[in-house]
Amino acid sequence: MVTKRSIAVTGILLGVAFAGVFHAVAALAYDTGLRYVGLGVAALALLGIVLENVSITGPPREEE
Repeated sequence: MVTKRSIAVTGILLGVAFAGVFHAVAALAYDTGLRYVGLGVAALALLGIVLENVSITGPPREEE
C-alpha cells in the first residue's frame, strides 16, 4: 500500500537525485573535479528510494 509519507519521501529523494546528477554534469562541464560527489549523492538518493519503497518484512498487517 502506498502511503502519503512514502510518496512524499520518494518525491524528496527524486529531487535530491536530480540535484546530484545536475551537479555531476555541471562539475564535468566546468572541470571542477567534484563529479563523484554529485554521483554519490544521486546514488544514495536512489538507494533511499529503493529502501523506502521495497518492503523487507512483507506487507503491513491490517489493524483491527
